[in-house]
Amino acid sequence: MDASSNVVKLSLEQGSLSLKGAGNVASARYDFAYGNYLYSRGFYDELSRIQQGVVSEKEIEVNGKTWSMEKPGDMLALQNYMSSLEAAKEGVLGLGRKGLKVEYNSLTNLYSQ
Repeated sequence: MDASSNVVKLSLEQGSLSLKGAGNVASARYDFAYGNYLYSRGFYDELSRIQQGVVSEKEIEVNGKTWSMEKPGDMLALQNYMSSLEAAKEGVLGLGRKGLKVEYNSLTNLYSQ
């Protein structure tokens, strides 16, 4: 492994933030409103998929495991999964709101001078 593979590069280009290093690449949009929209859309798509599985198929596949709605243990696992999904949604949307607030305040301060 050469020394350049341990270097982390951060680049900000045309509305996206990219972080590259050690063979891993992560990128995200820094537009908070759009990020909130994307996460909400994914959350409600997953919610619809689970609802369809519960109502029509009586089975749900999550992370490679199949949960049957006939078994109490699987129903409890689904409840825990849904709770964690909801908590993640609230966390992401909260971060988005904070980001929008910081962005608004910085722009207000910039133009008020």
